[in-house]
Amino acid sequence: MTSYERQATIRWLTDPPAGVPRLTVGSGSLSIPLSVDTEATHPMAASPAELLAGAIGSIFAWFTANELLDAGTRAHELVADVNLTVSDDAAGAGSLALSAIDYTLFGRVPGIDQERLQAVARVGMSRCLETLGLHSERLTVTVEAVLEGG
Repeated sequence: MTSYERQATIRWLTDPPAGVPRLTVGSGSLSIPLSVDTEATHPMAASPAELLAGAIGSIFAWFTANELLDAGTRAHELVADVNLTVSDDAAGAGSLALSAIDYTLFGRVPGIDQERLQAVARVGMSRCLETLGLHSERLTVTVEAVLEGG
């Protein structure tokens, strides 16, 4: 079994929870400002929910690509589009909860039909949820696969 660790640092140096924190990943390949205002988006900053959508989408696409290989075919192209719904209760932004995940997978995959791609995408989504410890019974989860090209 292989085990590894990854690291990120969030520097919030301007009177938290006011101001703009900055995220830097351990490899140094990414350093961006974060927008933590749930009421407004910032054109030059990523929100934590956007980063979560990116992380979930990356893992979903990775698992789906590997499922396709296990099924005996290699995708020419996969595009995973992930939309998260984050809800808050009456307590406000301090109690945000992930309530829905909508996956759409666009794939150029030779030798496979739409139905098989849909089944593989569902397996990729299930593995993603399990790996991340997300409780699918607490979430509304949809997955749609679209076979592109001929």
